[in-house]
Amino acid sequence: MAEKKITQADINSVYWRSFYDMGAINYERFQSLGYLFAFQKVFHKLYDDDPAKMKRALKRHLEMFNTMPLLIPPIQGTTLALEEKIANAGPDEDTTELEDSVNNIKVGLMGPFAGIGDSLGWGTFRPIACSIGASMAAAGSVLGPIVTFIIWNVFNFAFRYISLVYGYKMGTSMLSTIKSSNIVDKISTGASVLGLMVLGVLTASWVSLNTGLQITVTGNAYVTDAAGNTTLQEGVEITTKIQEVLDGLIPSILPLCLVMFMASLMKKGWTTTKLIVLVFAIALVSTLIAQFTGVVIFC
Repeated sequence: MAEKKITQADINSVYWRSFYDMGAINYERFQSLGYLFAFQKVFHKLYDDDPAKMKRALKRHLEMFNTMPLLIPPIQGTTLALEEKIANAGPDEDTTELEDSVNNIKVGLMGPFAGIGDSLGWGTFRPIACSIGASMAAAGSVLGPIVTFIIWNVFNFAFRYISLVYGYKMGTSMLSTIKSSNIVDKISTGASVLGLMVLGVLTASWVSLNTGLQITVTGNAYVTDAAGNTTLQEGVEITTKIQEVLDGLIPSILPLCLVMFMASLMKKGWTTTKLIVLVFAIALVSTLIAQFTGVVIFC
């Protein structure tokens, strides 16, 4: 029997079809149909001459599967390498262990890879792309949304392809590599740190909150006149602006406190609608106080 070899064209077929992984998602088996759709052409090549193996292959890939779409290709690459081994097994060779390992690998990887994908994709690269595009748009450039689209999709397309090829070439050895290098925790930690850095930059750049509160006291103070002479005078009013004191401690500390306050409310179950209403209420109260008393609390 001639050896059935996965070619570059087969890998390309799985790659382009992997973008439909969410096309038939359902609440019983989630992404299994999309996962199987990516293998359709390859399975015809591997199992057309063995209907029994074809049926078993279809059934095992219809088992429940769900992970972050960005991290589906490396799992597909690994299972593709296993399917190639199963297809090339002799008629008298028992492939039960190999066939069981396909779903074992999928189940074992989909959880950790979902965490990595969320941190890497939704929590890091997409916010970075959106922040760059939003900054350009806020400056009046029509290229803002286009730049966001380009940055995200260059990363998305490249990462999917490279990880698919890597998964296929490494096969089951990818599991031992992941375990020995502890790469899951490293990527998650790195993505979290980068995401927090982006959040800090966005907070300082986009969130504006200042206080107009000031403290005025009367006492003795040294006063320098126009000629440069310094004398001690009594009854001098000394005004200290709270905002200048806060900026001297930590610049943009009030925007940071506002973001942390909103984050704590979200952890308690507040919706974004409630948070928006709260911000409008604080702004309204602060405006009314400033109008009737002249005291600017927040601006």
